[in-house]
Amino acid sequence: MYSQSIKAMLSAARSLLRNRRVLLLMIAAYAGLLLAIYVFVSTREATISQLLLTLVAIVSAPALFFALQAVSVSYPDGPSSRGLIKKSLKLITVSLPVVALTLLTIYGLNKIHSHPTIVTAIRYLLLAVVIPLLAIQLWIAGSNSGLRVLVKNLRKVLSSTFAPHSVFVYACGFLIFAVVPYYLLQGKTSIQRPWLELSLLFLRLGVSAILILIGWVTTVGAISILTQKNYLAASKN
Repeated sequence: MYSQSIKAMLSAARSLLRNRRVLLLMIAAYAGLLLAIYVFVSTREATISQLLLTLVAIVSAPALFFALQAVSVSYPDGPSSRGLIKKSLKLITVSLPVVALTLLTIYGLNKIHSHPTIVTAIRYLLLAVVIPLLAIQLWIAGSNSGLRVLVKNLRKVLSSTFAPHSVFVYACGFLIFAVVPYYLLQGKTSIQRPWLELSLLFLRLGVSAILILIGWVTTVGAISILTQKNYLAASKN
């Protein structure tokens, strides 16, 4: 299992680095997503133009996010810019139940006032592990087949969510796109020169952003490779 998972991760990384067109598309979508989030957070709704800018950011951020996920799921199979809008719409559709289930579960957990440590642990486990793994599997199935086929194979999709190879790949990727960027951003430097300290801050921000993008994309790509292999092997049996 571990050797196949590592091979899938290496294959996903090679596919990403070799296909410059896809890589540039991902970088553009990722940069646009960060810009939309920044505009939404920093813009105050005081004038009509600022309100319109905020609305544009609200629409652009989810669109760019799901476009990035559509490319991440399909790039190991080759060029993935064709039908990007259609794939993105599929991913949005299959994600809506996950979003609703997440909000409902978080609402229920917030109503539990006893055992706060356990509730907090469950909340973080849900948001950091369970929901991302489930969403990735739904994106893979929804991108490669129609929604009707996805509903018919929902049981298979759910069983693949916590398959050992998926969890292992996600754990390795989590170190790259979550743990390392967190410690990079939390690091403090005691430098007396303000410009040098500011330069190091921007360097940490840039490296963290790159690690988040590359780590997440290769994680999704590797899980997609392994899941499709399992589907193919199951169809032959």
